[in-house]
Amino acid sequence: MEVFAKYGNAEQKAKYLKPLMDGKIRSVFLMTEPAVASSDASNIQCSIRREGDEYVINGRKWWSSGACDPRCKVGILMGRTSSTASKYRQQSMIIVPMDAPGVTILRHLNVFGYNDAPHGHAEVILDNVRVPVANLLLGEGR
Repeated sequence: MEVFAKYGNAEQKAKYLKPLMDGKIRSVFLMTEPAVASSDASNIQCSIRREGDEYVINGRKWWSSGACDPRCKVGILMGRTSSTASKYRQQSMIIVPMDAPGVTILRHLNVFGYNDAPHGHAEVILDNVRVPVANLLLGEGR
């Protein structure tokens, strides 16, 4: 909620912040990746590539808390928008509607033998997910 409150435009606040505050929808932060030590953002591999008026997102995320909840309607994803910028300016955050074509909840992830369905952690695939350029938060590399 705080990200939408601080950095969302009026349309994003109406579409996501108000329902989040009212408890009608949930959100998920999509950062961790299975193939790299992604707790260090400089290792993020998920790509966010601009094509005209859209960004195209490709990657795999996991330990995405709450993604399986049926009320989860929006994600904030950390991905790589540049491979040539300085090390900590290659990453950006972008709003991803969870019902966008190409977003797939692959599976629940168990923690110590428990899956905490439907509110637990999930592995999420993003395959050519297209979102408007306006969904990028604060601009590339921020």
